[in-house]
Amino acid sequence: MEPGKADGEGQDGAGVPGRAMVTVALLLAMTVTAMEQMVVSTAMPTIIAKLHGFDIYPWVISAYLLAATVSTPLYGKLADLLGRKRVLLFGLGLFSLGSILSGTSRSMPMLIAMRTIQGLGAGAVGPIVLTLLGDLFTLRERARVQGWFSAVWGLSSIAGPAIGGVITDRLDWPWVFYVSVPFAALAAFILIEFFHEPAVHKAVPPLDWAGAGLLTAGTTALLLTILNGPHQPLAANAALGVGALVLLAMFVRREHRAADPILPMDLMARPTILAAVVGSGLIGGILFGLDTFVPLFVQGVRGGSATLAGRALTPLFLAWAVSVVVAAKVVLHYGFRLAGVAGSGLIAAGTLALLAGAWYPASSAWLFAVGMVIIGLGMGPTSLSYILAVQHSVQWGQRGVATGAVTFTRTIGGALGVGLLGALLGWELSRRLAARGTVGIDVTAALRPETHSRLAADQLRLVQASLGASIADVFLLMVVLGIGCLACSCWLPRDHGQPVAAGEPAAEDEGLAVAASEL
Repeated sequence: MEPGKADGEGQDGAGVPGRAMVTVALLLAMTVTAMEQMVVSTAMPTIIAKLHGFDIYPWVISAYLLAATVSTPLYGKLADLLGRKRVLLFGLGLFSLGSILSGTSRSMPMLIAMRTIQGLGAGAVGPIVLTLLGDLFTLRERARVQGWFSAVWGLSSIAGPAIGGVITDRLDWPWVFYVSVPFAALAAFILIEFFHEPAVHKAVPPLDWAGAGLLTAGTTALLLTILNGPHQPLAANAALGVGALVLLAMFVRREHRAADPILPMDLMARPTILAAVVGSGLIGGILFGLDTFVPLFVQGVRGGSATLAGRALTPLFLAWAVSVVVAAKVVLHYGFRLAGVAGSGLIAAGTLALLAGAWYPASSAWLFAVGMVIIGLGMGPTSLSYILAVQHSVQWGQRGVATGAVTFTRTIGGALGVGLLGALLGWELSRRLAARGTVGIDVTAALRPETHSRLAADQLRLVQASLGASIADVFLLMVVLGIGCLACSCWLPRDHGQPVAAGEPAAEDEGLAVAASEL
């Protein structure tokens, strides 16, 4: 039996009941991690109201993303070294532990630490699930199966915010973390019962622990510089910023020398790949920024519930699901550049609608809905243009690492973007409250209708107005990020032409399915 095959599986793995059960387990595992961030985002205003720590709450998102992203390539190597099953079970177990501990957190720093554990577990799930699909299914079958997993991501994105809002309002915020644990446990049980692999004895390149450590340390120091800037002396902030730059420079140097680097610098130097990587990072900042700050506006400025906050995000993911369906045809017909420019133009236009909604809160409901739909329609062609342009510009043997670099930087961009946007929000809100002589006012009391009574009526109006104006500044920065995406799209190849290595083993349909699964 080949490594990674279900019991009794033949060479192509067809017609084996065990394989079907393993596939169900993989779908469950992917659903758990795919839905987690979407569910948590709508609960964040409620969590802030309960745990306080408004000035550091972006870390709840950024710490999870950073831990999951940096650990992902390491888990991929460990899966080759120790076997897929062990690493996936470890990841599901660590994710579940982090979920339980997150739900029991009693302070914002504790929640951030527990979310880091949760992210370290989530980092194992994505790469191992995709690797197991390659083990279990033939090339022809894989394109169809990838469609199932793409649908999981799509449905999780659409349902997650609404589910998170309902759970928060009907139960309480800890349940947005607890709800994933039974499904992770069921996935682990199925894997234990139905998936067996022989001992793995395979030579793999050495793990790039140094690169991962430098990237984690440098990115964390950069996040600390951004988020703590308004709250610490200039000299301390400058020293931390210089330290971050030194660590990231050491990371780049390390990647030039590593046998199997996390981010191959020779690929990053190519104009097409660099444009796609930077653009993908900007998309990550916009996407996770929307997940973080739109619910905050709905609850903290408009006085809505967590359920309403979840509904505010739904148009984004519905429109994205629709755009993904047609994005492949658009890219193939019009070329990478035109499709990317059109998509990123829509993203920038959608963020302008959000900015208008923040400026005019009375009209924000319909302006937000329009903006979210426009952004969602732009996300599909833009993301697919970046991924396919990169895949098209490298040889077949480099396609996996190049695609991984695009998705890797999107999540890193999300972590840094949320940090930057959160720092701007904290800075502007503090400045506005200080200008009105209300330093020390309990901002978190405005984030839930049931806590409004902790503020006098004029204080509540003041906090809501200041918070709304500060979030408008956040949306203005998102407009800038959208314009940056537009500029990156202009550097993509004008058309798709022929692959770099024509005739190499790559089926177009499968390539589109794999790319879609990375959206």
